[in-house]
Amino acid sequence: MKKYKAAILGYYGFGNLGDELLLEACLEMFRRCGVKREEVVVLSNAPEEISGPAVNRWKLREVVKVLRESETLLLGGGGLFQDATSVKSCVWYWGMVRLAKFLGCNVWAIGQSVGPLKTRAGKILAGNALRVCEVVHVRDSSSYTLAENLGCKNVVLGSDLVMTLAATAPAHPPAAAACTLVNLRPCTELETFTGVIAAHLTGRVIGVALSDEDIPVLERLGLTEIKRVRTLTDASELWAGAFRTIGMRLHFGVLSRIFRRPLAMIPYDPKVSAFAEQSGVPCIIDEWHEPVMPLPVPKNGAVEIDALCREILAL
Repeated sequence: MKKYKAAILGYYGFGNLGDELLLEACLEMFRRCGVKREEVVVLSNAPEEISGPAVNRWKLREVVKVLRESETLLLGGGGLFQDATSVKSCVWYWGMVRLAKFLGCNVWAIGQSVGPLKTRAGKILAGNALRVCEVVHVRDSSSYTLAENLGCKNVVLGSDLVMTLAATAPAHPPAAAACTLVNLRPCTELETFTGVIAAHLTGRVIGVALSDEDIPVLERLGLTEIKRVRTLTDASELWAGAFRTIGMRLHFGVLSRIFRRPLAMIPYDPKVSAFAEQSGVPCIIDEWHEPVMPLPVPKNGAVEIDALCREILAL
């Protein structure tokens, strides 16, 4: 028997709250399935920030050692296979998948967005990696179609993993002094988006940064009150005082859905458009749309994910 039931790989340790919540959701899944924390090792850019077994994802010797000692490698959520800015992401995650298979791991993927894949190399690498996965669980229908077009035979459509944290999210009663929460991130269409929303940001407006790179973008909008959110508890406290939310990052939207606040998304990426459609909320592109209450978080999300986990661990 190997030392670890699973090694988890994602875009962890880079200071993005969404990715850290994906990791938290994966660890919660293993806990619910009876896997002890010491039986799971995380491959991270900042292993020193993680409680429990973790290694530096850039140190090949350490990575090889833990993959030899692991029964499975889990690609744990996010848009790992995309080449919107560069094909490097596809190259790196393809290499990790192939290394894990060579070292005897079963590979599986959950909570994935697949694409955009604009290059031939990106499509080849993503397809070659995902086809060897025991299961490819995706969080939107466009990713499902693309994964099938890449030749994957074991694709499952679900929702974002962070929504499985809804049951354990801290609850705070709505605050009396309600405000508007706004999240922006760097993107090429930023000036267009901010031009549309600026005139509608009245009353108290709080800028919400899920990553350090969001802060200067929010400052450019002229916001003087900006909160850097680092944990689910931070988010719970901030969202308690919101009467509407407007955001770009996918997990800003997920948090608004978990905490039941009216939401409008700014779709800088197809995954955001897909989430808005799933959630029943409007997208702000070149004209204003008032935020609306998103659909409730699916109640069976954790059940479906746990069933996949138990199936893979039983192989």
